[in-house]
Amino acid sequence: MKNSIIFFLTLLMYICTNAQNRTPLPIPENFDPSVNMLSTMVNGEKIHWAYANAQFVEKLLDNGTPRDIELAKKIIPSLLSTQELRKKSPHYGGFRWELESSMVNDLNAVEFVLDALIPAMIRNENKLDKQTADTIKQAIRLGLKNIANIDVGLKYTNIVLKDISNTSLGGELLGDTAIANRGYRKMKQWMEFTDHSGSAYEYNSLPYTAVALDVLSKLEKQITHEPTRIRAKLMLARLSLTTGLHMHAPTKRWAGPHGRAYHNSYTSDGGWYKLAAEELTTIEEWIEDETIPEWIEELLTEKALPNEVIETVGRNDEIFISTQLTEDYTFGVASRNMANQANRFIAWQSNVFSSNYVRTKREVPGTIYTRYILNNEWLGDFAAGPGRPKDMLIPDRGHFQGIMENNRAIGLYAPRGLNAMDHYSSAKSVIAFPRWNDAYDEIWIEDQKVTTFPAEFKPGQTVIISSGEMMLGLRPFTISNLATGPQLFIKLLDDPDHTLVVELYNYDGPEKTFWELAWPGTFYQGQPQNGFYAEIVSKKDVQTPSQLSRLINRGEFIDEVDPKLTYTGVENRSWKVGYQRDGKKLGMTVDLFDWFKSPKRWNSKGEISMPMLQSKWAIENRTGKIDLNGCSLATLSENAAWLYTSPSGNTVVAGYHGTAPSPLYLKLADGSSIEIPQMEQGIIIWEKGKVSIDALGIHKKPILKKCSLK
Repeated sequence: MKNSIIFFLTLLMYICTNAQNRTPLPIPENFDPSVNMLSTMVNGEKIHWAYANAQFVEKLLDNGTPRDIELAKKIIPSLLSTQELRKKSPHYGGFRWELESSMVNDLNAVEFVLDALIPAMIRNENKLDKQTADTIKQAIRLGLKNIANIDVGLKYTNIVLKDISNTSLGGELLGDTAIANRGYRKMKQWMEFTDHSGSAYEYNSLPYTAVALDVLSKLEKQITHEPTRIRAKLMLARLSLTTGLHMHAPTKRWAGPHGRAYHNSYTSDGGWYKLAAEELTTIEEWIEDETIPEWIEELLTEKALPNEVIETVGRNDEIFISTQLTEDYTFGVASRNMANQANRFIAWQSNVFSSNYVRTKREVPGTIYTRYILNNEWLGDFAAGPGRPKDMLIPDRGHFQGIMENNRAIGLYAPRGLNAMDHYSSAKSVIAFPRWNDAYDEIWIEDQKVTTFPAEFKPGQTVIISSGEMMLGLRPFTISNLATGPQLFIKLLDDPDHTLVVELYNYDGPEKTFWELAWPGTFYQGQPQNGFYAEIVSKKDVQTPSQLSRLINRGEFIDEVDPKLTYTGVENRSWKVGYQRDGKKLGMTVDLFDWFKSPKRWNSKGEISMPMLQSKWAIENRTGKIDLNGCSLATLSENAAWLYTSPSGNTVVAGYHGTAPSPLYLKLADGSSIEIPQMEQGIIIWEKGKVSIDALGIHKKPILKKCSLK
């Protein structure tokens, strides 16, 4: 006991001395003393974001010098002035996103502000005088009441995780078990919801998977409730695995598709919320500072290539994502875009079809993305809100259906909102190639190189893009003509990215409404057809654009649609598209009357299933048995479990997410094994014969063969 007291006093003296020796944080150039808040210029106006100032307060309190504390105390009243304190307001307790707003508009602001203030108070309440501390805690209590009233749905991954973390940690900070228990329950609910599919609904998102990882990491490190800590650690591991499997060492990019993504993120120009122009560097930093587990590190290297990753993210909505990663490129396609929110901040951020590729002679890797565009709205024409820059995103105004196998894919779009309520001057799908440079890049129509823009091409012709170390072939399926003019163009835009686009027009003409596309309506005959076949290859495998064009044209295209009829609410109108060559086939059938009806999808193996996770290095399923690279995992069937083996074989990780206790048996390729008679949920990590186990409900000692506990 005496030794423990001496150790504690020594540690306390070290902490105090270390704090005294710290240098105050520099006051940023964008600190605005007129309101005592950090500012930023948005669309030419000075804006003061509440969440950015909350994060700065957290940093100041953590650094903790007297000058830091004094500056934090100046910012806090201005920050808290953005909280809605009118008791009759439906958003009582919430925060405005920016000081300049007169009311709560973005309901997520409260989550971002409390995500900084609650951990700051957990670590630093003792550095503040009682009045300041009590003021902040009262604001936190009101904010948590607002969060409970909102009760965000489980599909909104990054925000539901902030709800869980803020509520669990906030309840513990305030000593309020009712608040904390709500957070603990919601963590269990979200985990079970996610385990029904495989990975997070807000899938593989730039930058919101980053938000989710950050929140889960902070929750695991600071929560005192043991079941919630284990669940946070398990889900952090599972989402980190998704992240690692989508990292591409040659381009240093986070491969798509992305459920949500800001424009500057997926075009390599740097992203919002910690993401640099090279996401790989950011992920390596997260490993170094222990935000995410270090055992995914080998996935960030070229040892992990090639790989193909298929992952289900919204089983009930039939959303799964497929990504191929090779030495020269990544290629990713989603079965659908997220369609859970009619919200301009969220719904238009889709990045459902994308590629990053190596450009040896140029510093920045190449990028490909698609959009459905209304009224020719492009980069710089749209801002989601008064505090949001206009260069953050190009709105995707379409609903997508896609299918992919290896390097071949089909993408179909239906416009959202093209009807008889508003006027439209154009509607088109776009395949975009930013930073086009004629000195390095080429585009061909069949065997003819295009040298002047715009260039028109005809139905049945194949377009080849040659850039960097890859070539992409594109051939449109039927594109419904809602006007009378030409529909297929290649253009070079005068935009900030100098983007080359392949455009597939459904309409281009004077502003008009579309009575025939309005449902409910008495003229509705289905959505317009718009889609394409795509095939990407390495230049190591196909040397010239005309060679790839001839290869694609040698295959058989399927493009069949039911006759037009006026919809009464019960009919089907099928559009069947497909492609097959050399014994490989790919296709799907959608209903033009009901775009969200389950389509039929098939590839060379038959009708498409939706695996929880299938890849070269990791598998998740509910069968009770996983075999992977000479290792095997056995658990209770019908319960979610996953297994990861590093490319070198030096690390093996197993996760059990079951809703019922299960025995677990993990056999390694070298003959060693780990047997746990029973556990509820947990993670087992084997590294070169050393084992660590972090789990709930282990009542008997694990049985280890040819390995030992760390």
